[in-house]
Amino acid sequence: MKRYKAILLDLDGTLLDIEVSFFLGPMVEAMYGCFQDVLDMESFRRGLFGGTEAIMAEPRNDGETNLEGFNRTFSSLTGMAVEQIDRRFGRFYEEVFPTLSRFGKPMKGAADFITGAIRDKYILCLATNPIFPMAAVLERLRWSGIMPEIFSFIPWMENMSSCKPQAEYYLSLASGMKVTPSECLMVGNDARQDLPASKVGMGTFLVDGKKGADEIQDIEPDARGSLEDLGRMLGLE
Repeated sequence: MKRYKAILLDLDGTLLDIEVSFFLGPMVEAMYGCFQDVLDMESFRRGLFGGTEAIMAEPRNDGETNLEGFNRTFSSLTGMAVEQIDRRFGRFYEEVFPTLSRFGKPMKGAADFITGAIRDKYILCLATNPIFPMAAVLERLRWSGIMPEIFSFIPWMENMSSCKPQAEYYLSLASGMKVTPSECLMVGNDARQDLPASKVGMGTFLVDGKKGADEIQDIEPDARGSLEDLGRMLGLE
């Protein structure tokens, strides 16, 4: 495999063993607990999913962050003031979100891969989709058993204006690490979200080669397998 300078690592399903389909329902229910005195569930879900879809649909303009775009859309769909939305979601992610740790655990082989990559002096980036704020990203990293300090750049709602699989997302990560896209290897388990990194010149590795493989037919990964397989391909010590 080509020698890269930087490795971009997806979080959910790559470094963190979590079944998102099981996690989403309990998370939304717990989240609604911070809004139930002002919104009915239908209105809350409309704001939550409408806001998330808005920031995933296209990059933000004029320097607006994903967080600002989400709050603006949530406000327009529910009538709540942005300040109130921000305060209530902040309380949820700081106080309630950590109680959902039972849904996530370290991914097999992730710690050894990280250790080898650090030893071989790769620049590392946490290539998670920035539809969560900083507090939630750091909390999920804690569930994975990986320290945030090892990453040169971590995207979250507050510091990003784009999402996967937009080209702007991958370019922003390369810029954040101060490397060119051709020096990057994107590693993730979702073909639809992670393989489009190749469109900006990044190498791609599909973890397990399963999830999303039938969802995107026009892009093939440069390689696929487990994190252990990737470590061997890269010659990690």
